[in-house]
Amino acid sequence: MGKASRKKQLQRQQKPFESVKLSAALIELCAEFEPENLSTKEFENLIALAAVAWNIGVLPKEERIDKLTAFIDEMPAMRQELENELSTVVSDDSKETQLSPAKTTLHFLGSLIQRKDELFPDDKRLIVNFNVKDSLTGPHLTVSSAPIKTKK
Repeated sequence: MGKASRKKQLQRQQKPFESVKLSAALIELCAEFEPENLSTKEFENLIALAAVAWNIGVLPKEERIDKLTAFIDEMPAMRQELENELSTVVSDDSKETQLSPAKTTLHFLGSLIQRKDELFPDDKRLIVNFNVKDSLTGPHLTVSSAPIKTKK
């Protein structure tokens, strides 16, 4: 691929989907969590979870549980925590149980996936990478994306 072709391909990738940049869409997805009041590290953590939720949200609904399960499998501590919690819930008669960090994370991802479905139902871009940097006005987000391949 020549230099002009690479430049043209890069320009095509940078065009916003339906006039919305993916970075702006992710920030809007997280708006209820007030990202403007977060430190750069907290903002980066929020965007990381939002990116996972976004990528799961572009999949057909029947594939989402498998992807959430794969996400848990990649995080052994989270998986162990959920297994421990499940065994506690099954064997404990008391109904007063607090949400563990793992369960809270799953609920958080679920709410972000629902929000993505509501705000951007037709946006099928897949987040490939993101970067958060400090700027004078606060954290600055850049996002790389690719269209998802659909089965026909």
